[in-house]
Amino acid sequence: MASQANVYQGALTNAQMYTDKVSISSGSGVVTYNVNIANLTTGAITSDTIYSNAVGVGVGMIVETYVGVGNFLTIVGNTAYTQELGTRSSARAGVN
Repeated sequence: MASQANVYQGALTNAQMYTDKVSISSGSGVVTYNVNIANLTTGAITSDTIYSNAVGVGVGMIVETYVGVGNFLTIVGNTAYTQELGTRSSARAGVN
C-alpha cells in the first residue's frame, strides 16, 4: 500500500483508504457513506461493514470519521468532497 493521502470528488465505490480518518463534505446535497472491512490476511474487500447502516451527511455539513487503513469507503452522492486525514496506523498498516 502506498504512503499517500488522497482527495476525491463525487461518489466513491469501494475506494481503498490509505489513512485512518477521512473528512467528508456534503456540498449542496445529502450524501451517505459506509466502510467495508478489508480481510486482514489478503487485503480483499469483505461484506462486513464498520457501520450497521449507511451514515448520512446533511447539506453543507462536514464530518470527520474513522475508516481504517486498507478498508474500503463507499460514498453515495455526487456532491461529496472527501479528503484522507492523518497517517496509516491501524487496520492493515502493519501487515505490508
